[in-house]
Amino acid sequence: MMEKVAEIQDFDVIIIGAGPGGCSSALALKGLGLKVALIDKSEFPRDKVCGELMHRKAVETLNSIIPEFEQEFKKFPKTLVLKHTNVHFKGKVLAFDWQNESYTCPRLYLDNFLLETVRQQTSTAIFTGHQPNQITRDEQGITVSIKNSNKVFKGKVLIGADGAHSIVAKQFADKTLDRKHYLGAVRAYYTNITDLKPDTSEVFFNTKFQLNYVWVFPVEGNKANVGFGMLSSDISEKKINLKETFYEYFKHSPELAERFKNAEPVSTLEGFGVPLGSSIGTTSGDRFMLIGDAASLSNPLSGTGIGNAVLSGKLAAEQIIKCFEANDFSANFMKQYDLVLKKAIVDNLMSSYRTQRLLGKMPFMLDVVFGLGRFEKIKKYIQSMV
Repeated sequence: MMEKVAEIQDFDVIIIGAGPGGCSSALALKGLGLKVALIDKSEFPRDKVCGELMHRKAVETLNSIIPEFEQEFKKFPKTLVLKHTNVHFKGKVLAFDWQNESYTCPRLYLDNFLLETVRQQTSTAIFTGHQPNQITRDEQGITVSIKNSNKVFKGKVLIGADGAHSIVAKQFADKTLDRKHYLGAVRAYYTNITDLKPDTSEVFFNTKFQLNYVWVFPVEGNKANVGFGMLSSDISEKKINLKETFYEYFKHSPELAERFKNAEPVSTLEGFGVPLGSSIGTTSGDRFMLIGDAASLSNPLSGTGIGNAVLSGKLAAEQIIKCFEANDFSANFMKQYDLVLKKAIVDNLMSSYRTQRLLGKMPFMLDVVFGLGRFEKIKKYIQSMV
């Protein structure tokens, strides 16, 4: 039987992963005359288990690339605009009013909205349902083979936007799961939550659970994304069943018990993992860059990562423009991306990590934080950390 002849397609830029980060990179490369391929293993629309909170940073970044983005996104019927956050601890509430709104939009709809924006706004070649199998590189560029297919993609430079289990990070940056810097989490959608406000996100702390919290983020349809997470190292060492602990949390929080007494789950409780930005490691090298979860850019204190995924996607695209101008795709030239990433994202992640570690070692500090939280300067500092 004759072997299938490889179907080779040539591009300048290959982006693996069509989530918020990958779409941000594709959008930022539009109109530059570069041939861009955006590859994802899934067919869209597809769900991705996530907390689904989008800080202002994500929309501001996308709006800087596509000036009409924010206007269109706010009109999208699956988008909720959040203006407040209430943090609960021991019967106390610390209320934050955000000058700049944040957003929620279920990933089933958000990621498809972003991919359709790429389709409409750019000449990017989109390949969904294409799972990368092997990635190689040489002096000529990058070669990506596709599982169960004779398709082969070649390009000069690669962006790894393929999430927590990134094949690009594994093959090019030797990244492995570090449980001390990895969040294990569960999430379900609920309806009929008492006093659920569509413009207010909420978190409920309890020191019994290593200072982690249950989040309640409203989403469209009078529902909420409700979840809970812990460091994977704690889960492993203490042999914690995360789903059982999620339900146990409600028994130890009078506020949650009262708010959820009539609530009903409208989805199964699903697990997911988040590589935290408390340990970054390699983010670039010869002919490649990592963005978003592939680069471990989620906030160690809040667990949020969409905003950093989008911003890192834009920064990677800006570095690619420099690479083509200089015709230089070397690891040394890519270090410019690392430096910009550090200043724009990583330094803030390290500050958040130090705060998270302090609270973890000295839980009583949360009482202090709630006491000082009545002062506006302290509130603004807390807001800057998440």
